[in-house]
Amino acid sequence: MEQKKKIYKIGLIIFITIAIISIGYYSYYKYQQNKLVYQPPEGFTVETDTSDITKVGEKWLEEYIKQYQRDYVPRKKKITEYTVDSIEIKEDNIVQITFDIVPKEIDEMTASNWNGVIEDNKIRSQWVLWFEEGSYTDGDFIYTLSKLQRPAGYDLEKYNTSGEKEKDEYEQEYIAEIPYEKEQYTYKIEDGICYVSYDEGSSWKEVPILLETLVKVGDGREHYNKLQEGSYIITPEKTAFVYGGNRESNLKIIYSEDRGNTWQTSVINQTLKSNRVKFVSFPTPTTGYVIATGERTMSQEMQTIYKTKDGGITWTKVGNGPWTWLLHSVGFIDENIGFIIYQETNFYRTEDGGKTFEPIILPVHEVEYMDNTYEPFIQPETPYMEDGELFLLVGQGPEGDIMGGRVKAKYKSEDKGKTWNFVELVEPPSDEIG
Repeated sequence: MEQKKKIYKIGLIIFITIAIISIGYYSYYKYQQNKLVYQPPEGFTVETDTSDITKVGEKWLEEYIKQYQRDYVPRKKKITEYTVDSIEIKEDNIVQITFDIVPKEIDEMTASNWNGVIEDNKIRSQWVLWFEEGSYTDGDFIYTLSKLQRPAGYDLEKYNTSGEKEKDEYEQEYIAEIPYEKEQYTYKIEDGICYVSYDEGSSWKEVPILLETLVKVGDGREHYNKLQEGSYIITPEKTAFVYGGNRESNLKIIYSEDRGNTWQTSVINQTLKSNRVKFVSFPTPTTGYVIATGERTMSQEMQTIYKTKDGGITWTKVGNGPWTWLLHSVGFIDENIGFIIYQETNFYRTEDGGKTFEPIILPVHEVEYMDNTYEPFIQPETPYMEDGELFLLVGQGPEGDIMGGRVKAKYKSEDKGKTWNFVELVEPPSDEIG
């Protein structure tokens, strides 16, 4: 009995001793773990004996991973080995490293922490490393990581900052071909050539002028996939395109009176070099108007009105616009009566062929929208004839958002545009071509 007690006592002492040692070791191990500091990639510095950026990248990765190979690193962070697959120089002091690591415990969380994916019981990572070269120490080079990205992030940043994004956006807006408007009288630009159609696109006639010449402007950016609205007319009796007014070409008009079979070109003005927009209007086959802008300063510009009485062969200056705001649109409904529209309800009428103008005051139309009252219709468009009657649409301007922003107020005039009365709200077809 005494022997059993003695054995029990010894066993208890051994157990307690082991427990104390285990607790002490665990506490010491946790203490050592808590002392570990893991530096993040950005700001991590490495010293090398070379300025070869590929070797710098390799050395940096080696030193960085050593943090996770030290004693006392927890199993979830421990890296047992790593290999470098490839190093690619992206640009000065920027490299892309493809490498594999083998952690003690491999799971999706660990892969995510290393910006990698699990492949064959390894984590494969691709890092783009941006280095800043610092001062020298005893002949060694010092490099500090300033940025770490995935390749996709690097490519996106370079796309956004290299000018490629702007180039693509420019090409999409100004060059990429746009389907033609499916109307009876229409045009299209295809393979760098402008065509007109009088049968909804069933057949086409080429406009015999270089596209670069047709779209060139003296003030602004050229579109190579669409024409400025109002700078052309297409009818069986008169098809005309106004162009030029820049350093490369005088202000001219090219026109056809036989559905595009033959064409004539006339000079309108020889001195204009800074045209922004131009408008053409032929209320009759023989009487026509061209209004061209120039000399823009901020939100002001001059407008000059030219008139022809012989179908476009010769042109004379007859007047100027009534104001110097930026011109929005122009149109004539007969040989003498026309309209000039600027921004936001600035609406003028002439009845002497552009020599003098009078302002037109449109009656305000209010709308109830979401329990509030608004006066959103501020931008008149060019008046138009429909079944012998004169109508006008007034839009909400570029910032309008009432009822989706597309709804317009339709007005009607019984006295050739002197006064106007509200008719109804309309939502025109989509402006998207095609």
